[in-house]
Amino acid sequence: MIWKQSTGVINMRVLLVEDHKIVRQGTRLYLESMGIDVVGEATNGQEAIQLAGALSPDVVIMDIHLPELTGVEATRRIRHDYPDIRILVLTAYDDPAYVHALLDAGTDGFILKTAELSELYKALTEVAGGRKAFDPETLEKVEKHIAEMPAQIEGLTDRELEVLSQASLGMTNKEIGKLLFISDRTVQGHLKNIYQKFGVTTRTEAVAIALQHGFISMEGSND
Repeated sequence: MIWKQSTGVINMRVLLVEDHKIVRQGTRLYLESMGIDVVGEATNGQEAIQLAGALSPDVVIMDIHLPELTGVEATRRIRHDYPDIRILVLTAYDDPAYVHALLDAGTDGFILKTAELSELYKALTEVAGGRKAFDPETLEKVEKHIAEMPAQIEGLTDRELEVLSQASLGMTNKEIGKLLFISDRTVQGHLKNIYQKFGVTTRTEAVAIALQHGFISMEGSND
């Protein structure tokens, strides 16, 4: 339960989801210095969902790129299973395709890891108070991205789905080819077809759109 002390400091229970230990520890130290109760830490998307149910935090601070299950998919599931929990995404990625996917997943706010700590606290209090925390510039980029998207997304073949799933993990064309027993050039051809179908030019955009439309969930993709 969120409440305000006589000093004006807002008390809330936060679940911190971040796979990089140094970032997680630094964020926790700052939040606790501001009187915020960090009730738990998760290092992957699956753990985030489990702890959200077990700990019932007021707010989940969520990273995007996580092992086992992405922050986008974890956000979607927490929003569905625990609608009262607020979600603030803290990430290094500001690609509009990712932000669009996060909005569709139900996030309440979005802030970059390059922001000042005071901005993180402000966004957290906004989200905890039942409001949204998106800066106008980011929303403008998302609106432009939506306007430029094709009206209808064409489906992917099974092989294209396999290639995109591996590309989402940061694998190179050579690594994907070796895993799927196809040539680098064939991998490149599949990616080109995916870009054309989605109306994008980069892997990041393609992965975000695939997540947004449910083509991939990346659950268990690191097994």
